[in-house]
Amino acid sequence: MRPHGWLHRLGAVLWPSFLTAAIATAAFFANVDPEGLRLASFPDWQISREVGYTVGFFMFWAVTALSSLITVVLLEPPKQKVKSPHA
Repeated sequence: MRPHGWLHRLGAVLWPSFLTAAIATAAFFANVDPEGLRLASFPDWQISREVGYTVGFFMFWAVTALSSLITVVLLEPPKQKVKSPHA
């Protein structure tokens, strides 16, 4: 493994998931008003639209980052056991 292999993997997980979260946030909030969502789910909380957009973006980013992380883990080659010549 290269010295900075983990950094490349981190970039491969976070950057595409960031872009996907941005697109998902735009598509979701084009159809759903954060204020209406707050009134339907947490009517007693005083949350602004901006906070609703921010929380929504980070939720989408977490879900898409988890998806990318699972892909990276599944793409790792399996570790092969070395057989002893005396076995």
